[in-house]
Amino acid sequence: MFVTVMVRCWLCLGLFLASVAMLTLVGHEPSPFLVKVFTSVVKAKEFQYGPLTLSVINNGELGLTHFIIRKLGHFFVYSFLTIFLLYLPLTKSPVFKPILVFMIVSTIAVSDEFVQAFIPGRTSLVMDVIVDLLGSLHGLILYSVWRKHYSSKLSS
Repeated sequence: MFVTVMVRCWLCLGLFLASVAMLTLVGHEPSPFLVKVFTSVVKAKEFQYGPLTLSVINNGELGLTHFIIRKLGHFFVYSFLTIFLLYLPLTKSPVFKPILVFMIVSTIAVSDEFVQAFIPGRTSLVMDVIVDLLGSLHGLILYSVWRKHYSSKLSS
C-alpha cells in the first residue's frame, strides 16, 4: 500500500511539473511560489549546464525558474513516455523489453535535439539528451518497483 501511494504521489508531482513546463513554453509565467522555491534552493550559486552558466544573478529569478521547470518537465515527460512504452506489447521478453524501450526513447531524445539544432532561437545540447535519458531511467526504475510490488502483492 505504501509503495503504491508513494509512486502515485511522485507521478502526480511529475505530471504537475510537466504541465507547468508546458505552460511556460506557451508564455504563462510560473507562480511566485515556485519562483521562490527554486531560487531559494539555488540562491546565488552558479552552476554549469553544458556550455551554459546559470545563476540567479545571470538569469534572474524568473529566467532560472523557467529553465529549471523546463528541464524537470523534460525529465518527467521522458519518464512517462518510458512507462507508457513499457505497457505496450512490444516483445514478450521481460529482459529485452526495457532495453528496447530505452533504445526507442534514446532515439526520440537524440532526434529531438537534432531537430532543435535547425530551429532559430533553440539550442541543441548534449545535456538535454542526458536529462531525457535520466528521465527514461527514472521511468524504468519506477516501472520495475511498481511491477515488483504489484506481483508480490498478487502472489501473497
